[in-house]
Order: sequence, then C-alpha cells, then structure tokens
Amino acid sequence: MSFKNKLLRVTLYCYIPIIVIFAIIRMLSAFGLLNFLNNFYGDIVLNLFIQVGLLFIMSIFLFAGFLKAKPKSVVKFFGFKKITLKQILITVLIGIVVYILNVLITTFFNSFLAALGYQFTSSGSAMTSYPFWLLIVNLFITAVLPGVCEEVAHRGMLLKGFSPLGAKKAILFSALLFGLLHLNIEQFFYATLIGMLVGYTALRCESIVPAMIIHFMNNAMSVFMGYSSFHGLGLDKGFYILQSWLTNSPVLGLIFMLLLITSLFYLLIFLLKRLFKSTTLSRMNRMQRAMIEHFEREKFLQEVNNITNGDMREVSDKVLQELFIENFDSIYLVLTKQIGWENEIESKLINDEKDFKLDKISKILLITTFVIVGVLTFFTFIWGVI
Repeated sequence: MSFKNKLLRVTLYCYIPIIVIFAIIRMLSAFGLLNFLNNFYGDIVLNLFIQVGLLFIMSIFLFAGFLKAKPKSVVKFFGFKKITLKQILITVLIGIVVYILNVLITTFFNSFLAALGYQFTSSGSAMTSYPFWLLIVNLFITAVLPGVCEEVAHRGMLLKGFSPLGAKKAILFSALLFGLLHLNIEQFFYATLIGMLVGYTALRCESIVPAMIIHFMNNAMSVFMGYSSFHGLGLDKGFYILQSWLTNSPVLGLIFMLLLITSLFYLLIFLLKRLFKSTTLSRMNRMQRAMIEHFEREKFLQEVNNITNGDMREVSDKVLQELFIENFDSIYLVLTKQIGWENEIESKLINDEKDFKLDKISKILLITTFVIVGVLTFFTFIWGVI
C-alpha cells in the first residue's frame, strides 16, 4: 500500500471514532441523559472533554499511533508554524470581516430555513447577569478552545490527511465535515463556508495558525456582541438597525445588504492577498538567510581545511558558488528540514511517487464518515421541524 493511501486511511481511522463519540454525547444530551451536567461547571467539563479530549488529544495521539510517528512530527505535519506580527494583525482583520459576512449571509440562509418550516432553537433562558469574568470564561470556552482544537482536527488532521486527494478536494471535504460536525442545520451552511476559507488560507500560508486566529476572531466577536447587547455598549446596534431597515424597507434594505456584502467580500480578498504576499516574502527571506548562512559556513570550513593542509590562499567565492548551484537541490532539501518546513511525514508523502488511486477500503471509510455526520445533521433538521 502506498504511503498516500495509508495516510488517508489513518486519517479516517482517527476521525470516525471522534465523530461517533461526539455524536453519542450530543444524543445523550438531547435525550436528557446528561442533565446532571446541566450546570455551569458541568458545561465547562463537557466542553473540555469534547474540545481538548476528542478533537485535540485524540487527533494528535491517535494519528501518531496509527502512523507510528512521534507526536512532535504530527504537530509539525498539521501545520504548527510561526507567523509574523504583521501576519497576525492582518489575520485578525480577516477574522472581523469574516464575522460580519457570516452574520449577513446567515440572515439569508435562515430565511430559507424559515420558509421550509424550520423552527429555530431557542438560545436558552435569559441571563440575569453577565459579569466580566463570565465574558472571559465564555471567550475561552467558545472562542479559544474551538479556535485551537477544532482547527487541529479539521485544518490539521483532515486537511493534511486528505492531501493525497488534491488541494481542492482536501479543502472541500474537510470543510463539509467541519460544517456537518456542528450537528446543527442552522450552523452547517456558514460553518462550511468558513471551513473552506480557513482551509484555503492554511494551505496558502503553509501554517494552521492563521486558520486558528480567523476561527477564534469569528467566535470571539459573537461572544463580544452578546456581552455588548446585555450591557448596552452599542457594539451590536448596527446589526439591529440593518434588521429594522430590512423589515420596514425590504427593497432598499436588500440592496444595501447586497452592496455591503460585496464591499466586505472585496475587502476580504484584499486582506487575503496581503496575507499571502507577506507569508511568501517571509518564507523567501528565511530561506535566503539560511542559504547565505550555509554558504558562509561552507566557505569558513573550506578555509580552515586549506590552512590545515598548509594552503594559505583565500577560497574563491566563484568556485563555491558553482558548487552551491550544482548541489542546490540537495542543499535546499537539507535547509527545509533545518528551518522546520518539512518533517518526516511530509518527506514520506513527497517521496511517494506512486500514482495515487483511492482504494476500496478508503472509499468505504470516506463514505461512512460522511453518512454518519450527514444523517445526524439531517435529523437535527427533522427534530427542528417537529
């Protein structure tokens, strides 16, 4: 079996137990069998188990176990690579734009669900107080944990594990499973769109960190808006004004919303281009520095060797440059490993030159995965209508 098929199969071996356990927990909760956890501390424990236990720890350690690799190599393979401060700031802005687009697009999608007779789930009992410490807790549970743990499972394990299928299918399949895993028809549409965006971003930046920041910002903005609404801080007034405008002047409100979505979409493209350009330049500069250091080191070692042999002549840069060019491919491969661009799993994937063809077992596992989460998500729609 080729390494590409093995990688895909291992990815599905890891993901299926995760979604099965997650689905069992959701169903137990829906049927009231986890009511003993229906309190503040119980919610925190349950969230920690799902996010940290299932999505983070199981994704890394199960993957490492099945692939017989070190967890450190798996973490690198999943895309934990540093980005610059400039890239972080651009990604934060992207996250804010994504949140606003998310709210606007979700408004359209929910109108279709309402037309089909779907009854939206209530947000729970009204809060009687919302202290600042609870805001911090909500940010941790709703933004930090999903931003890290859900990205590890989907833009780390799934996106990289599906890479033998090609970039487009890897992005699409990982995004669809991300949307379906919410087990909520209300969240499926926008979660899938965000999944496609952050998946493409992770591949272009060759790092999972921007995807984590975008995911975090989207969820954090939602938490902040809830806090603002409760305390009357005014951050959410723009959305209420737009909703009232849509109600009172549907045509003008619709035109304005379409113009706003279009403007935000172009802003998003502009920010993404800046992020990708900055990432590419950073990679080029880092490789350039590594090559210069390698060249200077080789020159120094050659001079030491000449002196040892009694040759006091200075080493010619031209001769070293010619040798450097002749051995560029091997030098480049060595440097990519030194600066952390490549690890043992990626090396095996790159060196597997066999033509990839999805085998029967991998097909069955892939179909089974989509059937499980698809059926569960469909039932949430049925339960919503009933």
